[in-house]
Amino acid sequence: MYKCTTRSGNMAYFNVPGAVASTARTPTPAGFPKVDAGTQKGRDTLRNKVLTDELATEEKLLAEARTAYGDGTPPPLPDEKANAQKYADRLARLRQAVALHEKNIEALKRELAASR
Repeated sequence: MYKCTTRSGNMAYFNVPGAVASTARTPTPAGFPKVDAGTQKGRDTLRNKVLTDELATEEKLLAEARTAYGDGTPPPLPDEKANAQKYADRLARLRQAVALHEKNIEALKRELAASR
């Protein structure tokens, strides 16, 4: 049994040890490099541009992957007509490519939203 004083000053008893709330911040070490606001703004602007460019590239790649996937029924290639497994393998790769680009787009959009 643990005896603790609450913030209101009352005594309370618990069967688990209480966590000590730390309100003090750790001071920044002396000599720690600092970046001025203008430099940071430039870095943020560059980061957003890179993310926006990557998003545009992923959206283009997704469109191409969806076209190649053809709603899950692309025509078989000549060597796939005799080998159903080859066709199934290609369909799986195309489906994975579509899913990968969709996932990348979601991640890039989250990053852009968090940086604004």
